[in-house]
Order: sequence, then structure tokens, then C-alpha cells
Amino acid sequence: MTKEQLEKPQCQFFVVRKKRLCRMTVRPGRNYCGEHEPQPRTEEGQDDTRIPCPNDPKHTCYASKLEKHLAICNARQQERPEYIQQDVNAPPETGPERKPLSQTPLIKIMKLIDKVNYLYEKHIKDEIGTLSERDIHPAVKEEWQTDGRTESSLRHLRQASRLMYLIEEESLVHDNTCYVELGAGKGHLSYFAWQAWCSPPSRSRVLLVERAALRHKRDNKIRDVLLNQASDKPTQHVIDNAVCGHERDNNYKNQVGNKQVNTVRNESELYEKQSSNNNGNTIRDTSSEVKNDEKSNEDMSFRLRADLAHLVLDAVPAVKICDSVVGFAKHLCGVATDYSMRCLTAAGSRGKARGLVLATCCHHRCMRGAYVANQQLQELGIDADDFNVILGVVSWATCGDGRSRDKKLDSSLDAEDRTFNTENLENEVGTKALGLSRDAREEVGRRAKALLDWGRVLYLRGCGFDARLAYYVHNSVSLENVCIIAKKIIKQ
Repeated sequence: MTKEQLEKPQCQFFVVRKKRLCRMTVRPGRNYCGEHEPQPRTEEGQDDTRIPCPNDPKHTCYASKLEKHLAICNARQQERPEYIQQDVNAPPETGPERKPLSQTPLIKIMKLIDKVNYLYEKHIKDEIGTLSERDIHPAVKEEWQTDGRTESSLRHLRQASRLMYLIEEESLVHDNTCYVELGAGKGHLSYFAWQAWCSPPSRSRVLLVERAALRHKRDNKIRDVLLNQASDKPTQHVIDNAVCGHERDNNYKNQVGNKQVNTVRNESELYEKQSSNNNGNTIRDTSSEVKNDEKSNEDMSFRLRADLAHLVLDAVPAVKICDSVVGFAKHLCGVATDYSMRCLTAAGSRGKARGLVLATCCHHRCMRGAYVANQQLQELGIDADDFNVILGVVSWATCGDGRSRDKKLDSSLDAEDRTFNTENLENEVGTKALGLSRDAREEVGRRAKALLDWGRVLYLRGCGFDARLAYYVHNSVSLENVCIIAKKIIKQ
């Protein structure tokens, strides 16, 4: 054992999945960390056990220390800001329980496929435009030209570039606009938007909304530039953008003007506040306080750690002070697209919402209760049972025929060559006897995905937007290459 290991003894529990020892340190004289202690004991020497935390089952605590843990648990219930309201964008699930295709009668699947093909040919086929290719957007070009970029990275940059152009082509770029990236992830797209549309003298700003705890490298780049600008040239614009455009008290403005910018909290402080919903899922926000000698004002970073299901967009301070709001996203998964639409079309937000550009994906993760266009699909003949089958069919667009490589190699018959007794179809369950080739399945999957997005377009049109679908990049760049484009209809 090395000297370093003696100074910082390591847990001796072998993690099979990672094929190494646990890297947690242990108390002197112990061989295991608290999580892997094989026979934990209480102070009285009795056996103790670790139990899931009632606030968040993703972590555990000792049963004997539960009360103490709940008092300091990071997932404990706390006061929520006004822009967080439980399930405000997530209606409860209704209708029949969703079942996998393997448990669905074959007759029902075949009827659903016929419906999808009919509706696609009648309503959608000629409604999905193909956007022309463009050179890489100037805001993206520097990273595009960086040496050593992988093909995967270049594909993401190409998509970001085309979405940037699309927002500009739709005339959605205006002064004093809040550009909201929904499901922002690491904030790559927002960083480009900030470079392109939020430079002085523009009063526009970006707002990133993401529920996960991710590294904020892009956020830090924006903050560093803005704080440097605030130190060198203390203009009102720089002061506002350094904290996402929120009003600050005069004392703080004077501090920035005097180059005392250390009152802006660091990253570890900005992302600490959190609250928890009744299901134990953590809802976080990044509201922070800027303090001076006399008083403190509540303020917020340009990143919110919040679930879109609980977000009241018009109550966010960054949105309140803007004249208009534009929502955008790249690969917004399943139900998150519906949550985002509810955010932007809510009564309080609709007046400022100028438009949105959402590149959708992962339609199998939609939920019927939260899906915004149930009424529209109902009018097209898609009921609750059909909707649940669609959620199984959409995966065919990107997952091939569903068989593993070994099964494909071992199979002596291709799917299109299979024969089955039509008299026994009533008793068939699943898709084994469906008789569709891989290409045919992929086409049905793409049409089913387009049908769900078409319903969303119809919903947006009913909310006063000029909405449409478009292929924003070639499918060689991404199989998830459809985006929803909507622009508010301004009545003269």
C-alpha cells in the first residue's frame, strides 16, 4: 500500500460494473465507505441498515440517522420561487395503460399502421418542407474550424448552425428579446445565440432551462466575458447582461462601475438552491442573492435548473423584463417538447412569445396526458389506444427491425419473406408475424413521428401561431431531423 493510500485509505468494495474498487475514502480503521459497509452498526453496537432517502430514493442513509439526515438533505423540501409550480405543465395521465408492442394484438398494430399511412398521405406528406443547406453560421464557424473535431461533434455543430439560420430567416431576432433554450443541456446552442444576437448594444439575453446538473462550461465563458466587459467598460447593458438582465440596486451598479465585481456569486453558490416534488424528484433553480452592506436583492443566473413540467415561464425575472420571448431547442426529448409548448403558450407567456423553433426527438417518451394535441389527433381518428400503439411504432424510425445482431445473422428468413396463416391473426400478439421489411418499418416509424409532430403544429395554429414542419438537416446528419417552426401571427 502506497503512502498516499495510507494517508487517504480507499474503500475496498469492488464495483463489478466498473471493474475497480470504489473510490470513496473511508474513516481511519475502516475498510469500507458508508455506502458499502457490509455490517453497519449503531453507536449501541446494534445492526444498522441503509435505507432510501424519503426525499430522493437515488441516495441512501442509515436508518438510525434518518432524522439527522432529513434536516440537512440536499433534496429536502424548500420554499419554491414563484416560477416553479408543481406539474403546472404536466396534466395527469388518463386513458388505458400503455403496453409494449410485444403485448399488443397484431390486428390492432396493423390497423394503426393503416391509419398512420392514410393520415400521412392525406395531411402531412406535402406539409413537411426541406430547408436548403447553408454555410456554417458565423457564430459557429470558429468551433467548426477547430482541429481535431470528431464526426459526431461536426454533426452537432451543423445542426446548431442550421437552427441559428432558421431563427434568423423567420425574423425572430429582435432587440430586448429573451432567447430561451429549453432542455439546454450544456448550453452549446445558447452560447452561439448569445454570440450572434446578444452583443452590445442589443439588450437581448439568453436563458437556459435544464433539469439535470451538468457542467456549465459555456455559461462560464459568457459570464467571464461579461464580467471582463463590466470591469473595463461599465455600461448599463453589460451590467444587465452579466446577471441575465435583471434589475440591480444602485449600490450594486456602483460596485460594478468601480470594478468590484466579486459580488457575483461563483458557480458552486449559484446552483445550490433546490426543492423537491412529492414524488421525490428534485426540482432545482438557480436563483441567487446579491448582497451589499445594507440589503440584499434576489436575482437569478441565466441558467435555471428546473423541470419544464413545473416551470411558469412568464414568472421568470429574465422573461418579465423583456419585450418578447423566443423558444428554441435541439433534440428536445419526447414529453419535454409538450411541456415547452405549454410554457410558451400559457396565458401569461403567450403575449410575449414571438415564436419557437424546436427540433424534436425520442417520440417514444411522449405521454398522452401531457401531449398537447390529443384533441387534434382525436379529430383525425387517433384515440387513446391508437396513441399508445404509436408510442411503440415510432421507435422503428431509428431502431431498425428491433432484432439484435446475433438474431439477424442467425435468421434464415428475412422479415419480408415470412408467411403466416391469416386465419390465426386474431390470436397473434406482437410484431413477429407482421411481415414488414426493415425499410418498411422505418418508413412507418418516420410517418408515426411526423403524425405526432403534426398534431403539435395544429395545436400551435390554434394558439395563434403560423406553424409548420421542416427537415432542417439531411438525415445523414441526424435521423431526428424534423423541427417545428412557429411564428406568432401579429394582427394589424
